[in-house]
Amino acid sequence: MAVSRRWLVPVIALASLLLAGGAVAGPVSAEQAVVVPGAMPLKRINPFYPLIARTYPLIGVNFHDDDDPKVIDYSQNPLATNRALLDGVEQADIAVRESDGKVVVIGESMGSMVASRLAAELADSFDPPSPNDIRFVLIASPEEGVAQWFKEGTYIPLLNYRVSRAPESPYPTTVVIGEYDGWADPPDRPWNLISLANAALGLVYVHGPASWDVDPLDVPPENTTVDGTVTTHLVPTEKLPLTRPLRAIGFPDRVVDRADQLLRPVVDAGYRRHDQPGDSRPYLSDGRIRRDGQGAQQTREQSREDAPRRRAGGDDRADQSDPDVRDSTSDAAERRAGRQARVARRVQDATGTG
Repeated sequence: MAVSRRWLVPVIALASLLLAGGAVAGPVSAEQAVVVPGAMPLKRINPFYPLIARTYPLIGVNFHDDDDPKVIDYSQNPLATNRALLDGVEQADIAVRESDGKVVVIGESMGSMVASRLAAELADSFDPPSPNDIRFVLIASPEEGVAQWFKEGTYIPLLNYRVSRAPESPYPTTVVIGEYDGWADPPDRPWNLISLANAALGLVYVHGPASWDVDPLDVPPENTTVDGTVTTHLVPTEKLPLTRPLRAIGFPDRVVDRADQLLRPVVDAGYRRHDQPGDSRPYLSDGRIRRDGQGAQQTREQSREDAPRRRAGGDDRADQSDPDVRDSTSDAAERRAGRQARVARRVQDATGTG
């Protein structure tokens, strides 16, 4: 019995040490996700809002690994946009300050406008977070898209919104733009009515929930650009939104695919990113009709396609040091599989089908 007791003490000590070590090495340092959803008209009286709100944790699901993201509750009123943005920044700031460890702030549509303002306010605050401790993901931001049509400072009474540009910040920022999204990717030539109609239907088929599960690993390298701290992903849209209603009512895919082939060049003619060098066709930017070479103001597409990039190796590939694009092929496949499983679990949790 004495021998048993002599061995019992070190065994208990070893078990205690292992348990203590496990507690210290737990998920304390994991990155916490703060999600800022987009606009919600008539939120207080919308009978579907509680159901919609349950899906908000799916926003930007492939840009973080937090199984329990913090969703910001703010007014989300698109008819009082400036007030909603102030409310959103205040609530998101509280959530970030209360978080332990590293944080990723993910905003979608109006929520991305909140997130970009939060980044600027945090950078100018008395106690700013380190760029190593916080990053931002802006999904489908109108200020990266349709706001570029208007001169900065223009007041839009219907929305109670004064046009602003996304402020710069020192924090790593990922911008996600769905091709043909009417808010985030409208045509530079809105007088191209086919291109404009396509973008309008993009509000249904590309904007909103369709953009929530975008995976940066699926974005072609040539559609990813890096400019300083900002990484921009232009997510291709395989099927034109303009013809999606035809598919919905049962037109054969081969017929609609042919229509897409005929219409896409007309649609793309509305976007400067498809212009050939020397193209002098006019376009709308900053409240003015412009041509290449007029003024120093450049549109978002010119910045994405033409402006000098700070890239690894000095070529046209995205910087492989960016955490969203640096994975090797095998790591990317493994990461994608894990994300797909996580998304499936979250969909089940959000919809109650698990």
